[in-house]
Amino acid sequence: METTKYKRGEHPNSRNNLNFHSGRPHAYQEPKKQRYLSVTETGWEQVQRLAQELGCSGVSDLLEKIARGEILVEKQNG
Repeated sequence: METTKYKRGEHPNSRNNLNFHSGRPHAYQEPKKQRYLSVTETGWEQVQRLAQELGCSGVSDLLEKIARGEILVEKQNG
């Protein structure tokens, strides 16, 4: 039995797999773009907890929903 050697990424099965999916569907009909932010460890832990409590899939989802007005943020007096 003879095996054919293919260069990396040129095997027919590899090429066919590229056509099956296009990644995670866009929740808002536009792709997300990676951003960077700086936050303390405590702040990060708290915002992750908040995202979970509000039923968001993560911090990114929480920020998206706040920005789109799906979750309202209210400033406390005092």
